[in-house]
Amino acid sequence: MALALGTEIPSTPADGKVDTIWVPTIADITKPKLDELTAGTDISNYVTLGGWSCEPSQDTISDQRENTTQDYENPGRKKISGPSVEVIDNTNTEHSEQNVAMNTLTEGAEGYFVRRYGKDTSEAFKADDIVNVYAVRIGMSAKVAIAANSVLRSKVNFTVKAPGWAENVKVTA
Repeated sequence: MALALGTEIPSTPADGKVDTIWVPTIADITKPKLDELTAGTDISNYVTLGGWSCEPSQDTISDQRENTTQDYENPGRKKISGPSVEVIDNTNTEHSEQNVAMNTLTEGAEGYFVRRYGKDTSEAFKADDIVNVYAVRIGMSAKVAIAANSVLRSKVNFTVKAPGWAENVKVTA
């Protein structure tokens, strides 16, 4: 079905519609189970606006043939660039009891980030939700530079490990 020129396409504001949870175990990242996700730790409230940095990309494979004047390409290796998450850091403050992200995302920890887009964060995860799953190992964290009118934050680095990541997969019952 082709859209007529000038057709208005609705859009959904992103504010309040992104969940980030830390899950210790997922058997199959292409079919995460609801009970695996509900066993996770919700760190959504700690992730700062624009603080998620995990950019999947794909290299290309050159496919040149001597009998043509054109070069062709095929999809190549996939990779993640700049993986980190910036979170609220309440270490040593009067709010140190509310420091779940920093207490959970400790260097060397292995698990899974699961991100859900498009539903209000107050809605519980359900079977058939579409999510992105990243198998990761947490690296070092570093305090973010202090600026006027800001809150205390840390950048938590991570690496993607086998079995990698799966985007736009359906949560199973």
